[in-house]
Amino acid sequence: MFSTAKTELRELLRLVAETERYDATLAARPDIEPTADATEGRIRKERRKAELLTKYELDR
Repeated sequence: MFSTAKTELRELLRLVAETERYDATLAARPDIEPTADATEGRIRKERRKAELLTKYELDR
């Protein structure tokens, strides 16, 4: 169980960093038009982040 938690918390940290970088890039460069795939990927990562935050009770 501990190894699963460790893996998932690392995944959560990675997802947070990736989505922050993505959002910051779009905010800094409004001329960038994200593709449909990029937008879907961003939504998928946000859902996974929410899932992990809830699972480990970090959403409060």
